[in-house]
Amino acid sequence: MMRPPLSAVLANALRLRCPRCRQGRVFRGWPNRIFPRCPLCGLSYFRESGYYLGGMILTYVFTSLVLVASYLLALFFPIPRPASPGTELALWISFAVLLTLLFVRPAYSLWLSLDFWIAPWEPNP
Repeated sequence: MMRPPLSAVLANALRLRCPRCRQGRVFRGWPNRIFPRCPLCGLSYFRESGYYLGGMILTYVFTSLVLVASYLLALFFPIPRPASPGTELALWISFAVLLTLLFVRPAYSLWLSLDFWIAPWEPNP
């Protein structure tokens, strides 16, 4: 089986599609309810227990990078500050939760697609 280019794999992961047929959806609900297998080609999305730990780590890394970059920008550029440090902390926590919810689906899909790109597997009969 020929591997597709990595750019195509990344684009497919951002579209949240099956890494094998590139048509079937990966998620059935929000935020990260994953189908057990592809609705079109039957590829299993769960290879082993704890499989999506890598997706959780990617979510954490992406969220952390954006938070650190945002915090550094907030330090260097004058912006209006909230009334109290408690309010500022609440805003940063809210921003972190929002980023986590935004990144969880693409990170899980990216984890699945990269794993399939590295070591493809066939659907179970």
